[in-house]
Amino acid sequence: MSDEHRIGVETKPPRRIAPRLCVVYALVTLVLGASQLWAFAAARDLYPFASWRQMMAGGDLRTGGSYFQLRGTTVAGAEVSIPAAQLTDALSKNSPGLVAATVRNGSLRLRTLHPDNAALLELAGGFERLPRGARLPELLRAWGAIYNERLPPDSPRRLRAVRLDEYRWDGGAYADYQRFIESWRVEL
Repeated sequence: MSDEHRIGVETKPPRRIAPRLCVVYALVTLVLGASQLWAFAAARDLYPFASWRQMMAGGDLRTGGSYFQLRGTTVAGAEVSIPAAQLTDALSKNSPGLVAATVRNGSLRLRTLHPDNAALLELAGGFERLPRGARLPELLRAWGAIYNERLPPDSPRRLRAVRLDEYRWDGGAYADYQRFIESWRVEL
């Protein structure tokens, strides 16, 4: 005889959970799990500020930096700001790097060049003779096409031109961060 029976404590068989309660728990788990999966899949940058940068320190005031703003002119003639991170989800975190690399002709500095890039270098007479952003018109056209794909063909919000503006912040203070450097524009 066990110690429990000697002391006089009754042992009860394990309690069965009602089938209805199991169904409720399963539904709650599915709803919570599905909402978390949706939140993970739908996570995007909120233009113009990425969520993971909200609590970052301001950075080193001694070093400045360049940044870019993508804009477009609609068929109706309005100027609109275009958040590049919303155009290509796959590159949302890397859009600023993609633009900066394209402006400095990064794809034309690789050891193994794409045949189109090799032909462009040969046509220009070498890397030193290339203009800044030699491949930028192609990127702007692609972004303009992606933006227009999402709108009906007769929409006045469709773009007729895309423009990329480069600005420079020289550092030293949290001021004078909008010194214009250069602009690239393509008609669609």
